[in-house]
Amino acid sequence: MVPRDWTRIARAIYKRRKDGYDGIVVAHGTDTMHFSSSAVAFALGNNLNFPVVFTGAQTAPDIAHGDARVNLLRAFKVAAENLAEVVICFGDYVFRACRAQKKDERRFDAFESPAIFPLGYITEDILLNPSVKRRSDRPMSIKLRPDFADGILQISLIPGLEPSLIMPLIDDSNCRGVVLQSFGAGNVPSEKKFSLTEFIKKSKELGKPVLITSQFPANATLHTAYAPGQKAIKAGAIPTGNMTSACAVAKFRWVLAQVDKENIAPKDKLTEIGKRMNEDYIGELDIEDGSSVRI
Repeated sequence: MVPRDWTRIARAIYKRRKDGYDGIVVAHGTDTMHFSSSAVAFALGNNLNFPVVFTGAQTAPDIAHGDARVNLLRAFKVAAENLAEVVICFGDYVFRACRAQKKDERRFDAFESPAIFPLGYITEDILLNPSVKRRSDRPMSIKLRPDFADGILQISLIPGLEPSLIMPLIDDSNCRGVVLQSFGAGNVPSEKKFSLTEFIKKSKELGKPVLITSQFPANATLHTAYAPGQKAIKAGAIPTGNMTSACAVAKFRWVLAQVDKENIAPKDKLTEIGKRMNEDYIGELDIEDGSSVRI
């Protein structure tokens, strides 16, 4: 699954929005489901007025004791409920798609939502959390924004990574932006020959934004008092709050595509990208002052 597939899924759902369906179920592989579902949530926006339910399985359908059949049945049940979000229905849980991430390759409880509680629990009834977005009786017009930028480079930091190895990558004209998957709570090396500060500064000079996500579950980067993390941000890196890494990548591609379409002066693009990455559009991150932006 690649970004053009996210666009195809979003367009297919949008095309059927007025065809009388109570909800949409998307059967998807588990390895990239959290990327695709997050991306589709951004593409459809906050005016979605029916559930879009992603599901998959850890086993093939011919495994009698497996989870393929039950997950599909449960997904259809959830798709008929009173909610209006893009969600992942897997095992016993319903997760907000942009808050979910895969945690296990074999167990039937393959997904988790580390920063917020699940939106619902699968029992004899579907028990929905009060925080779930409900269907509205008033007309809701989806503003489809299904495009995602290419050229995103993700680098997972390891101890002893020499910046000289990755510095040439940002000179490539195909590179549009960088995601640094950092240590712990947004920590990025900033001392001696292993410092990535100059890498971030150079990328900024080239007009290529640098995001900081975490290799740990979401919630690790919302508040960081660590000097290495702060030095990276002062150098121009963009923090991603408590978004999951998958959501941050999908949102990054989505934001870049929107900015490309708008008449924004080149000197203002990085500032605008940073601003949008730290706005809450679909409940994807917590805003410290409680404010959010809905589209």
